[in-house]
Amino acid sequence: MKLLFFIKKRLFFLLAITVSSTGCAAENTIPENIILFIGDGMGVSQISAAKVVKGSLNLEQFKVSGLLTAYSSDSFVTDSAAAGTALATGYKTNNGVISLLPDAARLKTIVEYAIENNKATGIVVSSSITHATPAAFIAHIDSREKHSNIAKQIAQSDVDVLFGGGWGYFVPQQIPGSLRTDDKDLLQEIKKHKTFIQTEQEFLNLAPIDSVVGLFAVEQPQQATTRKPELSRLTDKAIEILSRNSELNNKKGFFLMVEGSQIDWAGHQNDQEYLINEMIDFDDAVGVGLKYARDNQQTLVIVTSDHETGGFAIHNGSVKNNTISNSTFSSTEHTAAMVPVFAYGPGSSLFSGINDNTHIGRIIIQYIRNAEKSTSFDAKN
Repeated sequence: MKLLFFIKKRLFFLLAITVSSTGCAAENTIPENIILFIGDGMGVSQISAAKVVKGSLNLEQFKVSGLLTAYSSDSFVTDSAAAGTALATGYKTNNGVISLLPDAARLKTIVEYAIENNKATGIVVSSSITHATPAAFIAHIDSREKHSNIAKQIAQSDVDVLFGGGWGYFVPQQIPGSLRTDDKDLLQEIKKHKTFIQTEQEFLNLAPIDSVVGLFAVEQPQQATTRKPELSRLTDKAIEILSRNSELNNKKGFFLMVEGSQIDWAGHQNDQEYLINEMIDFDDAVGVGLKYARDNQQTLVIVTSDHETGGFAIHNGSVKNNTISNSTFSSTEHTAAMVPVFAYGPGSSLFSGINDNTHIGRIIIQYIRNAEKSTSFDAKN
């Protein structure tokens, strides 16, 4: 009996080592697909509040986590343009600048690298598609406020899936709802190459396609409680389209960026209920990405934030009743607090510990370029 017990114990030990080694190997493998989730304005307290109210978060399923510093080139407290640029290119820039260095040199983005390396690409946001974070992955401009110019660059891009708001920036000034001051009709340019939709019903009726632009609001979409389609459904559809595109057109996987944009706006407004609703909406979308990654083991999922907004702090509540009864905001602006990062799937091990936000962009770009063949990093065009 003792010998049998020893043999069983030894076999269990060897099995544990094998499983552990396999997991480590997977975490160090170069991923074929990469999904990057950005919770705009999301700090640790925002995540804590969402967990209390929701009970259990999809974020809890991640095996790798860490923290990121998020200052910009010219400010201790970053804005979304500079932070988005760091995440999208691996380089810091000044606040307000989109994927250019402070000296105006152009920076190559993750999306541009992905297209160059024959990957399908997508951007899904709960803001205008011309907003700072999505713009940082596609456009290059000296001011995040130049939405009309950003829209032009987006219309001319080869991104396969674009979901968000902001169709007013794409239609000429004579069209009701236009946010332009010229006669450019960028929607006509988009329609030459991609399916264009702007209603929930059109979204629900989408046939299997390779590319689509869906702009569901004149400028900014509604809050999570009334926003249709939800971020999770947009994420699910984007993954479906990109994976199909990759398979049918012999592409080398895909890159998708998904932003929970309005977590930030809730922080600016010091609105706890708004904040938690947006956090839960974002976490639901993360769950969609995780499900795909579990089914497709060549997919890396990363979740992070560009900065914390509001200086949000929780003082009292009830786990049993899923409530936050006392919280405060120390600011209506961004703060300099480090932000969290989570990673799951092949290649995830490099995202642990404390790093700078440029680390995210640099590692993703190395993976896209195939790190086994790439010995140097230079995202400048």
